[in-house]
Amino acid sequence: MVHIGAVDAPVTIDEINLAVAECAQLKQPELHVLGWEWEMGLYDLMVGEAKRQGVKLVLLSIPREVMEQQAVDKGDIQFFELAYLEAKIEVKKLAATVTLKDFVIPNTELIPDEVRSKIKKWSDYIDYWAVDWDFQNDTFMQGWVTYRTRKDRTLLLASDSHSYPKAGKYRLLVKVVDIFGNDTTQAFEVDVK
Repeated sequence: MVHIGAVDAPVTIDEINLAVAECAQLKQPELHVLGWEWEMGLYDLMVGEAKRQGVKLVLLSIPREVMEQQAVDKGDIQFFELAYLEAKIEVKKLAATVTLKDFVIPNTELIPDEVRSKIKKWSDYIDYWAVDWDFQNDTFMQGWVTYRTRKDRTLLLASDSHSYPKAGKYRLLVKVVDIFGNDTTQAFEVDVK
């Protein structure tokens, strides 16, 4: 089965739950979900849950190129599975630091050979990453960012420390943009004391 998310809203956990339930009810072994945007933290939650219901779940990002007729005509459109992001959040006193620990792009066989030959470690897939230190479930407000340039290909894997004005619970959002322009986001709850 295939489910396609709305153009003007992210694919949500509830939306996928309904599609997985329908897939299980119809005894369909596999569900492909295509989306423009995705609810934060969705990947980790949904793939395991779908598997428990006997459904293989494949989450695919709809590339922006599908809107370009020339790219469609040339057959240059590739749908990539959502990437997996692992980060460590360290909180000390009223400050937090984020360190990227892993980033996995599924289906690396779809990556052109000339690009794949240049990849030496997982971080080579990342062009940019940023942190919103107090995400309010609306617009992403980058409070810290690092990115590669044509002249400087290095990329920091640990953020600077961010100081919070007071103790409390905060929602931190990490956004990674890979070398193909695909976004991967992960939300973290932090308890600042």
